[in-house]
Amino acid sequence: MGRNAGKNPQDRDLSDLLEDLVTSGHAPLEKAERLMRIASDLLSEPAPDAPNDTAAQGKGIAETLAHIMSLALDNPDLLARHFSAFAAQATEILQQPDSVDLQPSPRDRRFRDPLWRQSPVLRGLMQLYLAWNTHVQNWLNAQEMDDQDRQRIEFFVMQMKAALSPTNLPLHPSAIKRAESSAGRSAVQGIKNFALDLQYNRGMPRQIKPGAYTLGETLAVTEGAVILRIEQLELIQYAPQTDQVHARPVLLIPPQINKYYAFDLKPQNSLLGYLVGQGFQVFTLSWKNPGPESADWGMEVYLAATLQAIHAIRATTGADKVNLISACAGGLTAVSLLGYLAETRDPQIASHSLLVTALYPGNGSVLEAFTTRENLELARRISREEGTMDGLDLSHLFVWLRPEDLVWSYWVNNNILGRQPPPLDVLYWDNDPTRVPAQLHSDFIDIFLYDVFRHPGRQVLFGAPVDYGKVSVPTYFVGGLEDYLMPWRGIYRAVHAFGGDNRFVLSTSGHVQSILRPPNLANSEYFVNDSHPQDPDLWLRNAQRRPGTWWADWSDWLRRHAGRLHPAPSAPGCRAFAPVCAAPGEYVLEPMV
Repeated sequence: MGRNAGKNPQDRDLSDLLEDLVTSGHAPLEKAERLMRIASDLLSEPAPDAPNDTAAQGKGIAETLAHIMSLALDNPDLLARHFSAFAAQATEILQQPDSVDLQPSPRDRRFRDPLWRQSPVLRGLMQLYLAWNTHVQNWLNAQEMDDQDRQRIEFFVMQMKAALSPTNLPLHPSAIKRAESSAGRSAVQGIKNFALDLQYNRGMPRQIKPGAYTLGETLAVTEGAVILRIEQLELIQYAPQTDQVHARPVLLIPPQINKYYAFDLKPQNSLLGYLVGQGFQVFTLSWKNPGPESADWGMEVYLAATLQAIHAIRATTGADKVNLISACAGGLTAVSLLGYLAETRDPQIASHSLLVTALYPGNGSVLEAFTTRENLELARRISREEGTMDGLDLSHLFVWLRPEDLVWSYWVNNNILGRQPPPLDVLYWDNDPTRVPAQLHSDFIDIFLYDVFRHPGRQVLFGAPVDYGKVSVPTYFVGGLEDYLMPWRGIYRAVHAFGGDNRFVLSTSGHVQSILRPPNLANSEYFVNDSHPQDPDLWLRNAQRRPGTWWADWSDWLRRHAGRLHPAPSAPGCRAFAPVCAAPGEYVLEPMV
């Protein structure tokens, strides 16, 4: 290790960072060798028995690349025609630059600097890039293929377009200006940032500066206390902000792969804080960040822990029932809980709010289009060998769904311009993931692979085969119009699955941002429709567009299931569940390493 290896990474010398990078460079090779060995072992074993209708019918990366090659080789005349058109335009750009005037989309912020048009060299690079973009897309549009193949190939084309942009090069005009004004220090800082990314962020450009926020001070500041701490979770009760509160409390079940404070970021966009201000008694689970010693924690362990928390909530509030809120992996957990309670005829859940969560395979996401049975089994085997599934790897995978915004813009900012990433609370949370125990990861894979929510008996919980058709808890579904991770049409498909007072609303943003829609957010709107036809597109065509946030619509719906108002409690907890420490608790502060 270098002479100042114990320092904060941001304060270390560039030479020392490079020295450590060289000496630790074997680690990625060791990981690659381990993955190859696991894959080889898996291929040598017979595939596990499975129903014929299991999910994971996608195609892998290698198969998709082979398909792209076959498109080019099976119709060489088409390829030649489009390449010839590009070559002719490229020749014109190089010989007579002023005769071609291709313009980027008005929404493309990469070429905003005037030098992209004023400098002959930069203008030529931009023109060549835009011409290449156009002809590659024209070639792709001329191909005949099914929708999933097109989705996979367009994903690869999107990655190429984002990666090959001349704005990613050190010739970026803003980088040249910045290097001149800083006497070259910005270039040195860019190299240092790149070394830090290789050393501490697995080669991905950092989206957030370490230490940009502090939990309990700038994020997760809603007042409350931990009233239960067990091995798997802490239970936080929030202090009331109104004189009266609804009798039936609300419990958030967050994803196990993320920390709960996505729902309690800054006060102005805290979903939990909003609910408290609306007169609800609000609780949340804060999951323990597990290590390899917890590899055997599966769905049943998490359900038992959640039921223990619900018991504490009911004992504290005296409520007969609890309202659930969940999202993503937390949604899979909550629905599994509802299925088990339906089988045991235990009516302790009054309602469920399911946010941006697709319950069934075939939801239309690009990740699912690449999902095969083989790579699911490989992922399962890796987590079993490691003891956990690493949330940072998953976070790094998701950013490639929006490569321009979440990868290459930070590459330019950090490494080309030599700047620090700007502070953004939701990205701070996104870069603060947890691990998932190997058994829970395996259970999540089986939920998807065997489509358990639609097929009675395919999931067994505490010895009982579960039929989710028995679940009749009223459910409030939220989808995101621009959600690439959980496309809203896939979420809508579950509206008819549960009986009761169900409602679907469509937010107008991406995955997490569709949740974070506080009333003070400018230019916000959402869609509602009291009828629920089978066709999601028919639902949207007849939906009413409303200004503002779906939070107001949701709180009105939630009140119908939250019971009467009574005086707010004077202190958190009760005799059996006394406060352990102040919110945000201790588990949320635990780092990945």
